[in-house]
Amino acid sequence: MEFLERRFGYVPEVHFFPSGKRKVRAVVKEGSDVKAHLKGVYVGKKAPYGFIISIEGSYLVGKGAKRNVVELDELSFRRWMLGEDLELNLPEKGIYLVRFQEAFAGSGYYDGKILKNLMPRVRLPKYQG
Repeated sequence: MEFLERRFGYVPEVHFFPSGKRKVRAVVKEGSDVKAHLKGVYVGKKAPYGFIISIEGSYLVGKGAKRNVVELDELSFRRWMLGEDLELNLPEKGIYLVRFQEAFAGSGYYDGKILKNLMPRVRLPKYQG
C-alpha cells in the first residue's frame, strides 16, 4: 500500500485486499487464498484526508514504522483510550499512529493543533453497555 510507505516508511509483508467499499483487510501472504479472504485482519479504511488505521492495523504497521508515530505518556494514553482528542505539537498535518510504550492504539488525524481520535465509538469503554 503506497500510502503506508509514504506516510510511515514501512509496509508489512502481508497481502492487502478490499473488504467492502472503503475498507481494507490483510492476511499473511501464505494464507492469501479465497477462504483466507473471508477472514483476515481489518487494517483500516480510506477517508478523504488519508487512511484511518485500526488498532489491529496499527500493530501491523507500527512495528516497523519509521515516522509519524506519536509516543504518548501514560496520562495522555489513558485519555486517548477514553476517546478524547489531544492537543499536541506535531511536525505536519495528517494521519499518525498512536502508541504508549509497546501498545499501539490505532490512528489519529492531526489538523495542525489537535490529534483527532479516530477510534470507533463502539470500541470505547464509556459507550459499551
